[in-house]
Amino acid sequence: MMFDVAEKLGIEIKENKILDLSPSALNFLRATVFEHIIHECSQYEDVVIATHACFRWRKFLIQAFDFNYLRELNPDMYITVIDSLLSIKLKLESSKAWKGRLSLKDILVWRDEETILTKSIADFQGKPFFVVPFSTPPESLFNLIFYPNTKKAYLSYPITHIGIDPSKIEQKNLFRDKLRQTGLIVFDPYDIEDSNILSFLSGNSKNDFIKLEIDKLTVSLSLDEIKEVEKDIDEQIVSRDYQLIDQSDFIIVYYFSPVMSPGVLSEMAYGFSNNKNIYVVFEGPESPFFKYYSTRIFSNEKDLYKFFVEEGIIENKLD
Repeated sequence: MMFDVAEKLGIEIKENKILDLSPSALNFLRATVFEHIIHECSQYEDVVIATHACFRWRKFLIQAFDFNYLRELNPDMYITVIDSLLSIKLKLESSKAWKGRLSLKDILVWRDEETILTKSIADFQGKPFFVVPFSTPPESLFNLIFYPNTKKAYLSYPITHIGIDPSKIEQKNLFRDKLRQTGLIVFDPYDIEDSNILSFLSGNSKNDFIKLEIDKLTVSLSLDEIKEVEKDIDEQIVSRDYQLIDQSDFIIVYYFSPVMSPGVLSEMAYGFSNNKNIYVVFEGPESPFFKYYSTRIFSNEKDLYKFFVEEGIIENKLD
């Protein structure tokens, strides 16, 4: 919309130069756009404004909003939609404006800045804030916006143990999708998969670069660039999963491995200490710690569904 305004004013701005404009020029274009948006808002019942909170450009941050207009718009909620690291890298490298500008480290930092800045704005205005993975079904986003009382669940499971077993991933996905069919909004931590990029570090000791092609997009990455973000990825996974738990009403633990997972137990302990009910599907054997953090344990999926129907958490939509 800012490009459209510039064109109407007879100003030609190249795609890869707009963020190089002076702050006053950017603020003028943005203000003109927001004035138009506010006018449009008066004609519609529902409005979704898609924008960045900030831009990481030339190794510094540029503000991408105006507090005065945010106060005037007074949004009902704020949502940060985030994608996986490799997917973002591929898309940026396929853009004329962003090609070659941001390393994996820059992307991780920018994504985190977007999230915390948007959350800070939401907290300041006393509005709900959610992180939503890019691959979340649109129905879940629709329910989150238009039916805010819809129950929200965080799905916890031993990701490390299923990562090498496609059948276990499919089993988990079927369980998750059934839960979504009942009307639940389910946040699946695997919908944001950053750690897969670390797999390229093994078996590539003789190569300095790897070339990837996904969905007709190609990118060349140095192994040093990947190594640089290894610790960042691990720590952001923990922080992001806790955020997904915070924005959920309860946790559903789907446990299909006899080996205890430190990640699952940590999520259960975090949820337990933050006033969340924890419903577990697990055949056992159960450790004392596992039972301590569980609100209720079910031996199979059907018993969980039956309990949710009895408690009014879901409607009876599944056999």
